[in-house]
Amino acid sequence: MSRTQHFASKAWVMFVAFAVFGLAIVARIAMVQLNPDHAAGKAMLPQLRTIEPERGRILSAEGHLLAASVPRFDLHWDPTVIDTEQEQADFLTELPALATACAREFGKRSAEGWRDFLLDAHRNGTSRYVPIARNIPWDRRQAVESFPWLNGRSRNRSGFMFNEKPRRDKPFRPLANRTIGLHRPEGNSVGIEAAYDSALSGRAGERWMRRIHGNYWIPATDDFVRAPEPGLDVRTTLDLRTQDVASDALRAQLDHHEAEWGCAVVLEVATGNVVAIANLTRDAESGVCSESYNYALGSAVEPGSTFKLASLMALLETGQIQPTDTIDTEAGAYKPSRGCSKMTDTSHPQGGYGLLRLEEVFERSSNVGTAKAVQQVFAADPQAWLDALAEIGIGRKLGVELAGEGTPTVHKSTKERTWSSCSLTSMSIGYEVAMTPLQTATFYNAVAADGRLIRPRFADALLDGAEVAEAFPVHVLKERIASRPTLSALRNMMELVCLPGGHGTAEDIFRDRPYRVAGKTGTARASQPGGGYQGHRGSFVGYFPAEQPAYTIAVVVQRPTKYGYYGGVVAAPVFRAIADHLYGTQPELARREGLQLAEQPRLPVSMNGDWSTLRALYTELGVPFLLDTAGRGIEPTHVAASTGDDVVTLSSRRIPETEVPDVRGMSLRDALQLLERRGLQVTIEGRGTVRRQSLAPGTSPRDGQTILLELS
Repeated sequence: MSRTQHFASKAWVMFVAFAVFGLAIVARIAMVQLNPDHAAGKAMLPQLRTIEPERGRILSAEGHLLAASVPRFDLHWDPTVIDTEQEQADFLTELPALATACAREFGKRSAEGWRDFLLDAHRNGTSRYVPIARNIPWDRRQAVESFPWLNGRSRNRSGFMFNEKPRRDKPFRPLANRTIGLHRPEGNSVGIEAAYDSALSGRAGERWMRRIHGNYWIPATDDFVRAPEPGLDVRTTLDLRTQDVASDALRAQLDHHEAEWGCAVVLEVATGNVVAIANLTRDAESGVCSESYNYALGSAVEPGSTFKLASLMALLETGQIQPTDTIDTEAGAYKPSRGCSKMTDTSHPQGGYGLLRLEEVFERSSNVGTAKAVQQVFAADPQAWLDALAEIGIGRKLGVELAGEGTPTVHKSTKERTWSSCSLTSMSIGYEVAMTPLQTATFYNAVAADGRLIRPRFADALLDGAEVAEAFPVHVLKERIASRPTLSALRNMMELVCLPGGHGTAEDIFRDRPYRVAGKTGTARASQPGGGYQGHRGSFVGYFPAEQPAYTIAVVVQRPTKYGYYGGVVAAPVFRAIADHLYGTQPELARREGLQLAEQPRLPVSMNGDWSTLRALYTELGVPFLLDTAGRGIEPTHVAASTGDDVVTLSSRRIPETEVPDVRGMSLRDALQLLERRGLQVTIEGRGTVRRQSLAPGTSPRDGQTILLELS
């Protein structure tokens, strides 16, 4: 063989060797890619994964939990960790007790069934991911960790692994459900959850994790690469007790009148704080009311007669008409011009009101009088009317922090295609204009606040634990929407509407109340999406105490079908229930009204309840009281009250912890504290103080037993 042939032969051998080696590598790669065992092994390798932080809480104004991320756990078992003879013997010894505990805690199968299930998984020995239970709450996780075989063993030795998955809970659902909102990680969150998402979300961390099955991961190490930072808490302006009263009162009216939907919003006059906001939709078939849409925030509707406050403000600001000027309302029917619909007053069947002062036009809610007054001043220059409305803030969004605020609609120019010769008078009585209930409440609140137009706010601070991380200031949209004389005149007119024994449309609503109200009823035809009208919408908006306003309340009830539809009938009772609650729980409101108890012919009837609360209330109001301890000389926790002409006598009440207490005569708040402390589930009918209870006092309660309280 020549030297050339020798080298060629060696080169050929090396080529074949490299080719075989390359094919081996390709084959190996294919095996790894196609062999499930190899793929699983690769998947078992730790990966750096994002760890979501704990989402911040949403709190009520008084610190109660409205929404929080509560951990839930899925439990799985890896039986392959039992790999020594001693561990197998120990497992088999504890298996019967473990199976019994699983049957008691999780159900699904008997103790024998659980024993066979666990034993088969252990003997099979191939699955490292055996599902045991899902959605275990935190307190039950602690119980599960005390099970035989788990107790005292780490997850690496027992094989039982908890996979945490946070869930957003609302302890007081359905109160303010739509306003608190929903958090959807994939997006499209709503309410406060959406408005403050960036603060609530915190900052994500990173950790080495190992996948055990499907999309379930467990920590590969005990430490974080970067620890997650929890979100801040949002302190809302919502008061739970007021929210509860508003929801109950609104629900009662929707049920009684079989209405379509309703809303109620309570604003604090000085700050614009949204103290309560209830939105209920009533299912016509089942009669069940639920929070499915935020009507107060999002529904821009024709306000009807509550818009007359804006109409008269625009009129009085011109200086061309005074509250005492007279308007001829004729026989209660009026057609402003050819082509316009005839408008009527409720007095039309009786012959009308005739001549009325402007303040009486408002008091009696005369459509004819309002339209004729606006026509008298603005017919020559209707654009001046539109400019006057814009000047006092009508037609602008409030810009609240929550998404979904309805857009108000109002003519901006008489050159618009939709403007007609009927628009001036139609707008004057609340048609051809649309506002949300919250926007209407804010306008009325400005009158109560001496002209300051304040943006409503749903939260006043972000909290980091107990510390205020960021405070949200009161936002004044306009320092004064009208002159002091105009505001004073309007406030007097609003008081006339609600003056007991007067001629106002709400004169009979607030009889025998210890506070005075200033407000306006509203009744409008309810428009339909396709055009035209069907049914009515009743409303009432006002503030109290009238002398020194503390709260503004707006109530709207859509399409009541039974027992009337006027605002004074369907909406004002909700206002009254809320005002009763606020007045009864805030002694300072009595001082605002200058109530002198000594001038009353008799002391107000008192209720039984918590001694410290009643003592503070009596001291604040100057009510004389006497504590009868029956010679025991010890300060009681709860007392029974007996009201006389000159003094309230309080007697100590013995309430053993092991017995059903006698809560008759107590406030609902005190009764709930006593009953829930004893493990009882409380259901409630009615409003007021407790009149009856379904479980006899002195009997032994069972944990979780239900007790019915009837209130009146």
